[in-house]
Amino acid sequence: MFRCTKKRLKFTLFVFNAICALTGVILIWFGAWLYSNISEVDVDNSETLIATVITVLGTVLLVMSVFGCTATYMESKSMLISYAVILVILLVIQIFLVSISYTAASGSLSSGLQQGFDELWDKRNTNINTTLSFYEEWLQCCGKSSANDYFLMDKIPPPSCCRYRDCTNVLNLYVIGCEQRFGEYVSDKTSSFNIISWCLILTEFTGSVFACILVDSIRNYRDRIRFYN
Repeated sequence: MFRCTKKRLKFTLFVFNAICALTGVILIWFGAWLYSNISEVDVDNSETLIATVITVLGTVLLVMSVFGCTATYMESKSMLISYAVILVILLVIQIFLVSISYTAASGSLSSGLQQGFDELWDKRNTNINTTLSFYEEWLQCCGKSSANDYFLMDKIPPPSCCRYRDCTNVLNLYVIGCEQRFGEYVSDKTSSFNIISWCLILTEFTGSVFACILVDSIRNYRDRIRFYN
């Protein structure tokens, strides 16, 4: 009965670590993809930090999965305890990161976006760079607050403000401002990060619980062997 229980626990931990390893690989790929997409953007924003954090989380999760499989296979109490403790530490760190993410999304994100797009709009007016044109084409938006920003300055919206870069048709003009569009984009990414983090928190909590149960089972098994011998 005990052998069966221990085998089930070991099998459960192996499956758990395999899922964590796969999740880690996906997170590393997603972080690298996210970082490559924003590498050409000149504006400082929180998305670079999110991409870095996701990549680091994926790497740590992959390494911990290998360590967990090794500890489970060797039935090492010290390694399993270390594994459970590290999972709990990761769990606490991720809860802290999620709380920061919620705080940033509700407060500092808005002020940071406004400042960033104010600088972009000033550069557009002095013709220093075309970063705003990049946002207008990418996010299908126009101006800082709306297409009306150009009309208020007696300017014609650039081709980047129109679908297919064709402004001869008024219906092709994007009317929503880039500040609002980018805010929605970052909010969606932040929400995805929070969902992934909560899933990892639940997974790590489950893994730490099973690791502790396996440690207790191994200890009881060895105590029984000593008692009967």
